[in-house]
Amino acid sequence: MKNTRKKNIRLGSFVGVSIVIFILAIYYIGSQRSIFSKSFMLSGVFEDISGVKIGNDVRFSGINIGTVSKVEILSDSLVKIDLSVQQNVRQFIRKDSKMEIIPEGLMGTKVVNIYSGTNLTKIVENGDILETIEAVQIDDILRQLNTSSINTAIITKNLAEITNKINKGEGAFGKIFADESLATNLSRIAEETAILTNNFADITGKISNEEGSIGMLLSDTTLAKKIYQAGSNLEKSTANLAVITDQVNNGKGIFGEIFMDTTFTSGLSRAGKNLDYTTEKTKILSENLVKITNEINEGQGLISKLIYDTAFADSVEIAVQNVNKGAKEVEEAARVVKRNWLIRLFSKKEKKK
Repeated sequence: MKNTRKKNIRLGSFVGVSIVIFILAIYYIGSQRSIFSKSFMLSGVFEDISGVKIGNDVRFSGINIGTVSKVEILSDSLVKIDLSVQQNVRQFIRKDSKMEIIPEGLMGTKVVNIYSGTNLTKIVENGDILETIEAVQIDDILRQLNTSSINTAIITKNLAEITNKINKGEGAFGKIFADESLATNLSRIAEETAILTNNFADITGKISNEEGSIGMLLSDTTLAKKIYQAGSNLEKSTANLAVITDQVNNGKGIFGEIFMDTTFTSGLSRAGKNLDYTTEKTKILSENLVKITNEINEGQGLISKLIYDTAFADSVEIAVQNVNKGAKEVEEAARVVKRNWLIRLFSKKEKKK
């Protein structure tokens, strides 16, 4: 009888302790899942929820504030999740807050993280839909890493080929690093550049010391005044030229008549034609003179004989002397006739008549 009572007491104690442990476990789990606390609903729409299930944690600033209560497919590209969030944290969540699905570890379970908004916006209300941030998928990261590794391999291969060509002296960089003549030319260019800079420094020094024409232009005020005066004279000249061109356009003066008077231009045209005719005649005359001179040089004609034939020249001279002599004889005969009394008598009678 006593043994039976002891067994019943032990059994009752075990059952009572088990019930207390069960109640404490339910209370603990309920407090963690916000089962026994007041809550409100928030929602978010994602293109991919990345394996989020009902019951996954919802966090705010790293603290669990609720759980995922519902997952609903809206379309072939959109999924809506409902969150059960503790009422006591509602005052910290704003309408411009955002939610994102993040993993707890590299390959861990997914949680929904809510980011706080700005204090200028209102506090969220039950049933609000927050803006979402699409999470970066591990598969996308691995895919990009794979692509990057392939590109890196291609780049390293190209770099190896480029460095090999440079070592062989191929290409511009190869010539720079391997061609000694190019290095010598570059050194000579550098030396000439140094000389050029020194010369430029000397020139600028002379200019600053008011030496040379440029120095005088930059420092001599009298020269500047002369240049200014020349500019003024040039301005006056252009004004006078404008007046002259205006007069020419109005047909005044000889140039105006030349450019504007059609009768004057027609007269000039006729004069030009006459000048062309004169030049043609002059050309013919010059051709005839050339022909005559050629004949003279060849010994043809009277003039050629007068110039080159000495015998003909002597005969001409004798003939001239004879003509002169005959002229003197005729003159002497005339004088004799005038002195004759018969002829004078006859001439007097003629005068009286």
